[in-house]
Amino acid sequence: MKYRIIYIATLLLILGNTSCVDYLDKSPDATAFSEEEVFSSYEKSQQFIDQLLIPSYWDADPWDDLAWGNEKINGLPLQMNGSRDRITDDCTVNTGSMGERMWRMRKGDFYAGQNDQDFRWEPNHRMRFIVKWRAIRIANMSIAYIDQLTNATEEQRANILGLAYFMRAHFYFQLVQNWGGMPWVDAPLDPTSDMDLPRDDYATSMQKIAESFDMAAEYLPEVVPSSEWGRPSRLAAMAYKAKALLWAASPFANPDNNQQLWVDAAVAAGEALAEADQSGYYYLVPLEKWRNLFHGVGEDTFHEVLFGILHKNKQWKKGQPDWRYSGIKSKAFGSGSGGEPVMENLAQCFTWSNGDPIDYSTEEFKKTPFTGDGVNHTGRDPRFDLTLLYNGQDNPMTAREGRKVEIWNEAYDNSVAEELKIDGQGSPVAGYTITGYYNWKLKADANYRNNARTSHLFNFIRLADLYLFYAEAANRAWGPNSPAQGVNGFSKSSVQVLNELRARANMPAFDNSTPSLSIGSVEEFEQKIRNEVRIETAFEGKRFYHLRRWYLMTDPGVMEQRGLYIKKTGPDEFEYSVVRVDETHQIQWEEKHYLFPIENSNIFLGPNFKQNPGW
Repeated sequence: MKYRIIYIATLLLILGNTSCVDYLDKSPDATAFSEEEVFSSYEKSQQFIDQLLIPSYWDADPWDDLAWGNEKINGLPLQMNGSRDRITDDCTVNTGSMGERMWRMRKGDFYAGQNDQDFRWEPNHRMRFIVKWRAIRIANMSIAYIDQLTNATEEQRANILGLAYFMRAHFYFQLVQNWGGMPWVDAPLDPTSDMDLPRDDYATSMQKIAESFDMAAEYLPEVVPSSEWGRPSRLAAMAYKAKALLWAASPFANPDNNQQLWVDAAVAAGEALAEADQSGYYYLVPLEKWRNLFHGVGEDTFHEVLFGILHKNKQWKKGQPDWRYSGIKSKAFGSGSGGEPVMENLAQCFTWSNGDPIDYSTEEFKKTPFTGDGVNHTGRDPRFDLTLLYNGQDNPMTAREGRKVEIWNEAYDNSVAEELKIDGQGSPVAGYTITGYYNWKLKADANYRNNARTSHLFNFIRLADLYLFYAEAANRAWGPNSPAQGVNGFSKSSVQVLNELRARANMPAFDNSTPSLSIGSVEEFEQKIRNEVRIETAFEGKRFYHLRRWYLMTDPGVMEQRGLYIKKTGPDEFEYSVVRVDETHQIQWEEKHYLFPIENSNIFLGPNFKQNPGW
């Protein structure tokens, strides 16, 4: 074996019996060992692959979430904000320097770092594109040298191989969904290797990723104890395999609509759902605990979230940003730096509680858009209240002040809304909503109490995602009502699985007896599935990638951004109208924005490694 120096995070050497969830968000220091020292010792081999579970090094998003670039900008600390939603048609930001970066991306300014003087590439910045390749190399080394590990049991070898195959696929997935198809490297490369590797197409890359997840599933345990949560289980690998195959089947990667790709994705998702059912461990948490999937994490959370990053017992202090999203500026919400204004584009997707669509032209919407008039409708989809903050909402934060949420642009009596301050020109003050809504889903009570602690969880995939993956793929593969084909122990149709997910939210099932809930054709039901994807997974960092794979980034309905203008016409009376938001927050994307640019130094490996189209 060649005697080369490799590095293991020092943190992992002192873990002992410390649980995985206790160290997952710490930063690594490096300790050097030779390959012989590492791969002849089970302890060091496990530590070597375990370092890929330290998210602050390998998986952290920067606070302004520039997907192509730095994990640290202008000296700002690493944080997991999931903020890519801020450049979509779900929400935006209305703050200073952070907002400017988001606004530029909404306008298509996806520059690679060396082309943009505002985002210079500095030596101490870890470039995400490069970091993912480093992680893949660590996984490949763990697989390649497993036979050198002669002092380990089969179970111990399986622990290493399961994690290595899984993490290799995970980091490849991050590369491909951001930058497109990549060369498949399944062995550690050394400096003498030919680096002029041609790029696979997007779908082929995703299929190879799925194969690596398949290998991982052979070695991973059925269930990971909550004390070790953060390590992947067999179901996590199976669900992620289905995700990769669905991305391969989707319109961006499958313009010719190859039916077999949809079948492959549907079978994989069905097999994963069968595994979940048979385990007796995994389930959809009840609606009253739904927000605990994202903060205030409890034991139930680990039965639904399959793979993610847990920030445990994080402390919030006045004057500091929330652990996840920016704080709402009013006193009731901790006087934060500014919340995310949520677009009406998203809000309209939450139907009335009986399934009827939202109609802006009705007097009911103009007067009571959130609660209904009590005659035609009595409220929205229950997830609406759990996801959005809106005018007149009964909210625990404002209840402490003996009031409801206050958001209005003008008032008959010139009264000022607590959650929306207006400047002398009639525009919202920086940091306040420009749309009439805020993000509430990711806000924890602890975020608004000085020195309070809570746990936040960022998920890559949860059981609800798997339901949605199956519904989408099965609808395309076999039709909405046809049972699964070729899936051992599983026969449910697309409609059945989607209805099970809606039942958790106390929403009526899709059937053909009610016009607004009719199933319709494959294409019509696909629109219902996509709507369900959007409202169930809002603000989880997923919308941007769904728009990409559905080939919708340049759709006029996506790029046109809308919000509410609210007039207070009486003590408890309001008029609501839907308006186009300021040009700053509109989206201007074109064909090249379906992939991020690759930093120029990384396309000089050779003529076979091409830059993405349009960059």
